[in-house]
Amino acid sequence: MHGPRSTTARSFGAPAWLALLALLAAVPVRAAEFERLAVTEDAGTYRIEALLSVNAPPEAVVRALLDFEAQREIAPPIREIKIIGTVPDGGWLVHIVTEICIGPFCRDVKQVQVVRFQPPNRVNSEAVPDRGDVKSAHTAVEVSGKDGQARIQLECTVRPSRRRPFFVPKGWVLNALRRQARESATGLEALAARLASQMPPSRPAE
Repeated sequence: MHGPRSTTARSFGAPAWLALLALLAAVPVRAAEFERLAVTEDAGTYRIEALLSVNAPPEAVVRALLDFEAQREIAPPIREIKIIGTVPDGGWLVHIVTEICIGPFCRDVKQVQVVRFQPPNRVNSEAVPDRGDVKSAHTAVEVSGKDGQARIQLECTVRPSRRRPFFVPKGWVLNALRRQARESATGLEALAARLASQMPPSRPAE
């Protein structure tokens, strides 16, 4: 398994897997299916809760969540993403620069995240305070299997360093986050399917 790579390209810098914003016009894939997608804002903190299924094995989805280099390939809004170190209790320090677009307004957002993998199927990421444009951010992703597909549960909270300008409608931000969550899921599904095709077939149980 490769070391990690990501929160939301073109969002408020939510962590790792949400940076998988893919517009894969050249790769026909079935859109990931959301059972639940809730995006809210309270006092400048944004929260995303999602439950979805993707057409790929759970093992491949976990690999996709941690394959930073491949994530960059499918997410043009990510300007830069690289592992810059490790932390003593396990995990990677990841530097990320993404482009945020809310309505007609765009800017680059920098952050450093600690990304941890908790075997067999959980990935957490946390923004490092005072190391970028995000005051705080946390994402927890848990992957399970159902009917041959991966089932993903996501909880993400993000607090930007700057509050939303008064002239930017709240609805613009929430709609952008919903759109990017769906595009991220599509990109994750495509990447996981590609990685699954490179994995050796599993042995049948004896």
